[in-house]
Amino acid sequence: MPAAVREVWEEIVASNELAGTVDRQALEAYCHLIARLRAAQARIEEEGMVVRDTKGKVIPHPALEVERKMTDAIRAWGDRFAPLVKPIRKRGYMADATAVAIANAPHLQGDGAKQYTALIAAARTQAWTIDEAQRDSMAALNDAVVKIMPQYVKTCAELQITPASLTAVAAPTPAKTAEPEKEAGKSGSNVSSFQERANRRRQAG
Repeated sequence: MPAAVREVWEEIVASNELAGTVDRQALEAYCHLIARLRAAQARIEEEGMVVRDTKGKVIPHPALEVERKMTDAIRAWGDRFAPLVKPIRKRGYMADATAVAIANAPHLQGDGAKQYTALIAAARTQAWTIDEAQRDSMAALNDAVVKIMPQYVKTCAELQITPASLTAVAAPTPAKTAEPEKEAGKSGSNVSSFQERANRRRQAG
């Protein structure tokens, strides 16, 4: 593989995290197109947009036609090898508190944390979804409280960390004389409290 083509290959693999999953023949063909496009552009940059033919007549640089054809060929590939654009998540209380809880849990650090990788990702995503719902509207927040919050609490329990929602908006601890039914409803009160606190924060903002 020519050096210019290999340079393109390494750029694409690095930006797309394609190692081990790429169609090598397709990628190599794509890299050749880009390498030729770059070579044509370098010629044009060095020699100018026009040149003289064998008879001394001024004509468009032949590399311009090569540039056009390579551009069309590359465009035909669409975004198959385009660099990945990772979404930037806004920070929010739930996401931040969840990150802190995970960072402070010794069993979720180092090699021992590998078995929790999927759960950690789920907890972070669920927390971020709740934050986004709060930023969106009360309707979205209501929906998140019903659909996402129970999943988030369950995920945190499996990770053996304190759910961020409960540490932040926990309802007052029931008196020791409270009836059993009220004790059993403690989790539901916390979820309702979260919704009420979020509503107040939105109105205050």
